[in-house]
Amino acid sequence: MVQGWVTTLVLAFGIIVAVIGVIAYLRMFRKDRLSSASHRSVDISSPNVNKPVKLMDSGNSKDTKPEHASPPD
Repeated sequence: MVQGWVTTLVLAFGIIVAVIGVIAYLRMFRKDRLSSASHRSVDISSPNVNKPVKLMDSGNSKDTKPEHASPPD
């Protein structure tokens, strides 16, 4: 059978690995949460404003008369 000190050593190693894994996970989770919060604050502070653009047919508006308009009879 396995002696008592080997069981204790394996159990202690497992507990240490579990604690290190939890600490690493929490650090990664907190870093991800902080980076997403900073992206949100940047988005809120600088909103994108879309201005409407007037479209014209080949540079001429529809209200203007052509250059070669004939005078009315």
